[in-house]
Amino acid sequence: MAEIVLLVLWLRMAACAVLGLAFRRGRCRASARGAARPGVAVVIPAFNEACNIGGTLASLRSQVPPPAEIVVVDDGSTDATAVLARRSLTGFGPGRVIVLPANLGKAEALNAGIRATHCELVLTLDADTRLAPGALDAALETLEARRADAVAFHVDVDNAATWLGGLQRQEYLAALNFERAGQDVVGAISILPGAATLFRRAVLLDHPFSARTRTEDADLSLGLGRRGLRLALADGAVAATVVPASGLALVRQRVRWIAGHLQCCAVHARGPESAGRLFGLLTFPNFVMATLSLPCASVAMAAIWATGPTAFLGFTWGQAALASGVLIYVQRAGAWLLGGRRRASFACLVLEPWVTSVVATVSFAAALGWLVRARGARRVSRHPRRAG
Repeated sequence: MAEIVLLVLWLRMAACAVLGLAFRRGRCRASARGAARPGVAVVIPAFNEACNIGGTLASLRSQVPPPAEIVVVDDGSTDATAVLARRSLTGFGPGRVIVLPANLGKAEALNAGIRATHCELVLTLDADTRLAPGALDAALETLEARRADAVAFHVDVDNAATWLGGLQRQEYLAALNFERAGQDVVGAISILPGAATLFRRAVLLDHPFSARTRTEDADLSLGLGRRGLRLALADGAVAATVVPASGLALVRQRVRWIAGHLQCCAVHARGPESAGRLFGLLTFPNFVMATLSLPCASVAMAAIWATGPTAFLGFTWGQAALASGVLIYVQRAGAWLLGGRRRASFACLVLEPWVTSVVATVSFAAALGWLVRARGARRVSRHPRRAG
């Protein structure tokens, strides 16, 4: 069984590398640049983002064509987020700020902002994410050329100057963008990035964001994929986001991601049977494998260590570890070589898989603990003990 698990994971890694290399940047570019386009409304949920909101809004004002609407939703911030947002939007007619009375969470803040817009297209953008010049134009061209319902941006790291930021830039390049590019080749994108994605507004009105999991972006993306909507990647649409600057903050982020993805696995595994064939055979299984790859690989390697060489291929523990390492670095190196100006240093290329594995192991264990505690809390709330 351990050998079968490893073979499946190796096959997935090899397929991701091949498909990622097959993705051609610029293939989504439309030829009709002068054609009239629908307006774009940008919705930015913000909670205590006073230090980032100004730069994010400045990057929007420099886009050509500029957004037709900008809606900043202050989700009950306790700092000067709303004040600074209004100041940054001064003189920019399409911009306004909505202040929620309390912190309702990102999903509710997004839905409130989307309902307040009027454009045909909506860009959901994190308050700590800046668009590169021409990013919105590239996303619009991709949406038109591919007749897509939603377009994912290429997510870069804004604070990549530090060693931890550089490691995350390499991770984003290889484990997020490169894999998403491969998924785009076969029409099976499983996660549209919460940092920056362009949607048709009607899609978001029909399928609003939900707070039932800790990763509303993955939950929505899987729901859209289940319904057969067309999701695409605009590699030329670059959005640089601020990543955690400390190890503790990074682990907290990954605990949320892993817990949310595990919740998504449970939610969409028991969803309606009307899912399309592509979702059932490729999109969702790939999402599940990506979520569980590390613990499954760890258990398989431990089994080989304990029981000796595998039955079919006769791999020892050392040979299995070597094969896994080679495949990981082939994928990482392919993404790094194609990264151009977006790639991190060579040292980050070498170190990132090791650091990512350690962080993911710690985070997975913590995420399981959080899910167990959350489930216990729900049971107590549903069946409170009676006094006396």
